[in-house]
Amino acid sequence: MGSRKFSDIAGEISPERRARIDAIKEEARADAVALNLAELRRHREMTQVELAQRLERTQASISAMEAAGDNLLSTYRAAIESMGGRLELVAVFDDERIVIPNPA
Repeated sequence: MGSRKFSDIAGEISPERRARIDAIKEEARADAVALNLAELRRHREMTQVELAQRLERTQASISAMEAAGDNLLSTYRAAIESMGGRLELVAVFDDERIVIPNPA
């Protein structure tokens, strides 16, 4: 008995089903990592001092930002962009995920 491709066994997947599978995979990836700002900074192998230098702030202000529970989206955006990333905002409903564009 030789090996066979999964697609030969399962048959063709409809575009609708493929889109749903892709959405579930994306949601799983998004849910797989949930980090607060301090954990994100450490994950990116950056110290508070390095982040402070990039944001032109003090280390103490970075510590306060990481401890705060009510940062503005602009604060998250600035921190993430200074780490080399970009912030994406997504509205999640039972039946769909909608990306909210960043204001220019």
